[in-house]
Amino acid sequence: MSLLTAPQTFPFPFPPYDIQEDFMKNLFTALEGGKLGIFESPTGTGKSLSLICGALTWLNEHNIHCKNELEKKIKEAENQSGGDDGPDWFTAATKRREEQKETIKFREELLKLEKQEQRVRQLRERRQVIKRGKFQKQEDEFDELFRDLQEVRENVKRELEAIGGSSLSAEESELVLDDYHSDDEAESARRHKDDENDDQDTGCLKIYFCSRTHSQLSQFVREVQKTNFAEDVRVVSLASRQNLCVNEDVSKLNNMALINDKCLEMQRGKKGKATSVSVDGPTTKKKKSSSGCPYHKHSALENFADQILLQVKDIEQMVAAGRKVNSCPYYAGRFAIKDAQLVCLPYNTLLHKGTRKASGINLKGNIVIVDEAHNLLETIAGIHSVVLSHSQLAGACAQLTQYQQRYVKRLSPRNLLYIKQIIFFINALIKLLTKSGIPGEKGGKTLPLQNMMTVPQFLSDTLVDNLNIFKLIQYIEGSKIAHKLHSFSKTFEGLIKIRHGNITDTKQTQQPVGSSTSAFLSKMKSNSKSSKENLIPENKPQDLNAEKNKDDEEEIVMGSPLMQITEFLRTLLGASVDGRVVVQIGNVPRKSYIKYLLLNPASHFHEIVQQCRSVIVAGGTMRPMNEFRDQLFLSAGAPPERVLEFSCGHVVPGEQLMPIALTQGPTNVTLDFTFSSRNNPTILDELGRVLVNVCTVVPGGVVCFLPSYDYEQKVYSHFENSGVIQRLSNKKKVFREPKKSNQLDALLADYAKTIRLSASNTTGVTGAFLFS
Repeated sequence: MSLLTAPQTFPFPFPPYDIQEDFMKNLFTALEGGKLGIFESPTGTGKSLSLICGALTWLNEHNIHCKNELEKKIKEAENQSGGDDGPDWFTAATKRREEQKETIKFREELLKLEKQEQRVRQLRERRQVIKRGKFQKQEDEFDELFRDLQEVRENVKRELEAIGGSSLSAEESELVLDDYHSDDEAESARRHKDDENDDQDTGCLKIYFCSRTHSQLSQFVREVQKTNFAEDVRVVSLASRQNLCVNEDVSKLNNMALINDKCLEMQRGKKGKATSVSVDGPTTKKKKSSSGCPYHKHSALENFADQILLQVKDIEQMVAAGRKVNSCPYYAGRFAIKDAQLVCLPYNTLLHKGTRKASGINLKGNIVIVDEAHNLLETIAGIHSVVLSHSQLAGACAQLTQYQQRYVKRLSPRNLLYIKQIIFFINALIKLLTKSGIPGEKGGKTLPLQNMMTVPQFLSDTLVDNLNIFKLIQYIEGSKIAHKLHSFSKTFEGLIKIRHGNITDTKQTQQPVGSSTSAFLSKMKSNSKSSKENLIPENKPQDLNAEKNKDDEEEIVMGSPLMQITEFLRTLLGASVDGRVVVQIGNVPRKSYIKYLLLNPASHFHEIVQQCRSVIVAGGTMRPMNEFRDQLFLSAGAPPERVLEFSCGHVVPGEQLMPIALTQGPTNVTLDFTFSSRNNPTILDELGRVLVNVCTVVPGGVVCFLPSYDYEQKVYSHFENSGVIQRLSNKKKVFREPKKSNQLDALLADYAKTIRLSASNTTGVTGAFLFS
């Protein structure tokens, strides 16, 4: 197909600046040519609007162009099919056969586009006519039938358990792992085939827009709402359960791991007993209640997904709409991905392969735009660098060991085999962390020991190089054992107290007798006291007065430590040259940890570069650009000619800027902020005088940028003690940038509001001052 050329004008909400037009034209060219673009546009130049208008203009023209080209090729093929065969009938027949194959291929692609258009028309026709009554009735009937079948299944299971003896309660029966069969070749082949079929139906061409925080994504969507594309483009925002969950029983947990575990636990659909409820007045009726999530009903989610696509909504608007229709925005958003044209999502969802797959994101042939990409390399390295603390390892080992002891007679041999392998792996890591550190001088306190090694060396030192790590990961994910363990730990008091020591001895604990929770806990306590075990699921409070207990004991409340171990296992499958394992042995076990450090971010960006039609990284400051070109794109296997760079100046004219470099302060003290001198009290006092003088002269807002949060804290503390903060407060209201990104928007709004109000203020306050 012929390449499109960038239009002379773009649909912009207002007349664009020249640099904005240049930005959009270069973006259009990059997307059409399948380039890997590095775009730099200073903060305040309308970068988000330029990205929206440039990308969506290309998307609309590309879709129209593709359809016209397919229709043209089909027509040309039909006209040529009736031509003269010529003297060589065999060559002519072969040529006709190839032309027929091409025509069929073109027709299939055209049919796919027409189906997508028909789907969109149906969505828009349903905008005003979606009726909940019929769907709700069918859904209630289905749920009632499912509950009845589930009750029959549980009754049969209880009868079989009664015949076999030592029956468990219905609640505990849910904790036992199902038989695991994914090692079977037939099962693996079937799953692989299903994955291939899923990849074939990827929906329409998509633009995946990524940013660092959820608030930035909401701001981006609100910019889309201001454009001419708001009525036609289909947009969906993906976010975490913490941001999108509308179930108060889940969202009130205020912890990401616990929210995820609780949500997944409810999706497994534990069924409740029949209870008396009031229906239409004073009469009562027996109705089965369910502990499953009431916002997770299939037909309601599909209807809500259609509603999301019909009207552009940011994250907050999705949550409000979800509460109104009693449906889950988190899962509805994932239903809507297939038909969406613009998908907004945070960095982690795109950059982490497992999260990407779980969210239903297919990159093949689509566009990825990463905004605020100046720290993209560090973000990739951070996402794929995993830390395992001694506490997490001990907690996971405690859960697994006690789970195995509790249900050893009910687990299949394959489940027991894998559980023992996981316990062996965890114990090997704990043994590595319980080695002695470096002896102090003259028999003093043991000093911490840190060691860095390659992955093969790490596997060899821990004696786990004979384990099939790939199958362990496959088992943990396929059997859902992490979620079973989390439910198990909550059932048995939830809290696990770890007494650090030789945790490998736990495998000698005797099998507990009795089916009740209290009997099991009592048995575990008595066993631990008699054999001096180090895993004690007890309820007694810690002795905070004992120094030894304070150092050697720790209460751990966690969602599922096995999930973190799974992520660590996954890192061990990467190439040895891409990362290193750091082992930190502290002077006490709770200060020991194992960390995988990713050294080559391109190794996890390779799939994005290879599968996507085009990748654009944009930011206010992208220099040095060769860092992105070499370490991100070229290292991921992209040819140099595929990389396109664009940089522009600011929309503010140069005559309105006054850059000044100060070498000395008011008392002629040299302002030397090199690392060795920046904590000098004399220099900090001089900096305080400079800031006070600036605030006296400059009205409105003043921002003081510092290189790190740590240095900002040191400077601010010095200014408090020396009285500089009080002097600044006499002139301006003082703000400090928060470390939590979700608090930043509110602070900036308050900062701007203070500046606006101070214009008519007569108290002497002339604006706002921000330490950033």
